[in-house]
Amino acid sequence: MWPAGGPYSAASEILADGGTNRRETMSHSELHSTLTDLFQATGEAHHVAFAATDGVDPDWSIWYADHLQEPLAEKAKMSFHKSNLIYCLMNADFEQTVRAPDSKWTDFYADEFITRYAPSETPAKDKLALYYLATCPFCIRVLSAIDRLGVDVELREIHEHAKFRDELIGVRGRPTVPVLRITAPGGENRWMPESADIIAYLEKTYGEPGSSEH
Repeated sequence: MWPAGGPYSAASEILADGGTNRRETMSHSELHSTLTDLFQATGEAHHVAFAATDGVDPDWSIWYADHLQEPLAEKAKMSFHKSNLIYCLMNADFEQTVRAPDSKWTDFYADEFITRYAPSETPAKDKLALYYLATCPFCIRVLSAIDRLGVDVELREIHEHAKFRDELIGVRGRPTVPVLRITAPGGENRWMPESADIIAYLEKTYGEPGSSEH
């Protein structure tokens, strides 16, 4: 797991003809149900395959990626290269361990995949806020993309304003930045880390400068 804002992004490596590069009609609730079903079925199959070790498998993410790659593309419209899917699974596992170790893993993984890789249902009405540090190079990269795209994003510098830092810790358990908060019209929040993922999301959602309705 790279630190938030680190040098690697799975979203930037999602296949060009699938997943987050296309507008899909599936709602987030439908996508969540689809993802949890896929994760549950894969988990059960993995436990059967590794019954002799009671499901213990140090290379579990590779096995899961092999079994999830095609179903994710066909049923969830999320197409990943295998290596990137392995990263996504390991990242979801890390995040659950840090933030919600007692949660149901299938629900947590589904939430993570939606938060980081699904398109917005209401991009023109969403309110965006960036939690950042002025001296963070990954944050500067995101700020440059925001300026280039002309997207209206509230800027929340966590060093100058302790309340913004506290908000981030309260939600994610740590103050690593950058993190983009996407607030839907109904008040639901998505918290998207990783500079490359944020930039990819902004570019795919709001396109060229002047195209955003923010």
